[in-house]
Amino acid sequence: MQSILAAELRRRQAAPAICPEGRFAGRGIVTCAGGLRYFTCAWMLIWTLRRKLGCSLPIQVWHLGRREISEGMQLILEELGVEVVDAEQMISLYPARVSGGWPLKPYAIANSRFQEVLFLDADTIPLVDPETVFDWDVYRSAPALFWPDNLDLTKENGIWSKVGLPPRDCVSFESSIIALDKRRCWPLLDLAMLLNEHWEDVYGFLHGDKDTFLIAAELAGLDVGLIEHRPYPFDHDMIQRDPFGEPFVHHRTLSKWNLMGANRPVCDERFNGSCDEALAELRSKWTGVAFHPPARSRASSDAEGLLIADRWFNYSTSVVPQRTLELLSGGRVGEGRAEYEQHWAVVEKAQGNVLQFFSATQLTVELFPCADGSWAGASRPSPAFDARLVSRKDALSWPHADQVRVARSSSVALDALLDSGLLRGGRDALVEEQLRAALSFLNRSFDDVPERLLEHLEGAAIDQGWIAALRSWADGLSDARDVRLQATRDRSVHPRAIDPKNYRRIE
Repeated sequence: MQSILAAELRRRQAAPAICPEGRFAGRGIVTCAGGLRYFTCAWMLIWTLRRKLGCSLPIQVWHLGRREISEGMQLILEELGVEVVDAEQMISLYPARVSGGWPLKPYAIANSRFQEVLFLDADTIPLVDPETVFDWDVYRSAPALFWPDNLDLTKENGIWSKVGLPPRDCVSFESSIIALDKRRCWPLLDLAMLLNEHWEDVYGFLHGDKDTFLIAAELAGLDVGLIEHRPYPFDHDMIQRDPFGEPFVHHRTLSKWNLMGANRPVCDERFNGSCDEALAELRSKWTGVAFHPPARSRASSDAEGLLIADRWFNYSTSVVPQRTLELLSGGRVGEGRAEYEQHWAVVEKAQGNVLQFFSATQLTVELFPCADGSWAGASRPSPAFDARLVSRKDALSWPHADQVRVARSSSVALDALLDSGLLRGGRDALVEEQLRAALSFLNRSFDDVPERLLEHLEGAAIDQGWIAALRSWADGLSDARDVRLQATRDRSVHPRAIDPKNYRRIE
């Protein structure tokens, strides 16, 4: 492998690669991400760029295959106006050996659609809109701009002899940020890709991809720009600076973003509130799992499309109260997501389409289509529970839909009582006592006695004394009714699990 690398380096130095004419245009940001750890970081980076800093540059997120970023994860990023690029597909068009995240970086930079690229590691948080880089003199005056690390590359490092360069001590590059113009540094990118393709010969001397850009610049004979201010430490991380020495990017080298747990702060406290907001939004959209649904037929895909179009459903089981469930594209569950219903898909089996729900680890519920358009079935784990899914629009056709309780109306009974001829003979003390008792009795059983009473009095052909008395009673009836209803109005979801701290199971 060593002789192959050395020979290829000599060949490319003798005939430097030329930037493809007409292939690239414009400026943009490129990052690489995938999996739980770096997808969360990429979301935080992009959310900060778009929502906090107002950066409008187009953004590409590169990854290596669907295992790193699922369809659902891609859709989440695309909602922020991001282009997601699968390098496994691009390699068929622009062949290279990309064996992991470090080799992916130069490949993504080189093959992104942008002429001028600002690369940001997924675990960075810019502290200002980074588009300003393209206006700096230090960028405009050089084919590429790099940032220093807080360590140096020594002349004793074996990489110099490995690639045929004279040894020297120099500032090491910290490749979490790179800004370059492909027209002016294509040979550098070409050589950096080559060095990372042959990582077995290189990474033993260099820490991943970072100084492959330095070595590639030396081999290409390019005088690249380098920010003169070293990064300074913050907590477990480093803060890269702009040409004027001001904080520019927080590189979270050892404090990667944690989707579900606690996170260490950003160096600028003005960002901490927005970062909490960004994490909360991601938790509402993503389970932390790259969910890949089973293979689906045309029929099951069509059924999924109809469910996605309906989107909102009433979901009930035999063990927990009914709740709203939101089915989104890419196998995502939005509102109502719970332990057993984190992802979904429709598959075709011998008996027809089956709607499947998944937890973070396994198939949990299978539902089958019913004649009325709903889906019914049961859970897969033992002990099983029954489950039913009903489209929200269909559920609303059911009487008293969306009501926490079904109200009982006094309309018929009250009309019969007040239409009695006994009220047309003037006010009588005995009749008044009995009528008041009768209204109180109705008020204990029905929910709308005060309202129906006042409604009935409008235009009633009875003595004005009766009307005044009945109106005065309405407030008392209303208060008594409200007290009764309030006692059972709270339909809370009570804890159902037994806490082992409070109970001991007898075997």
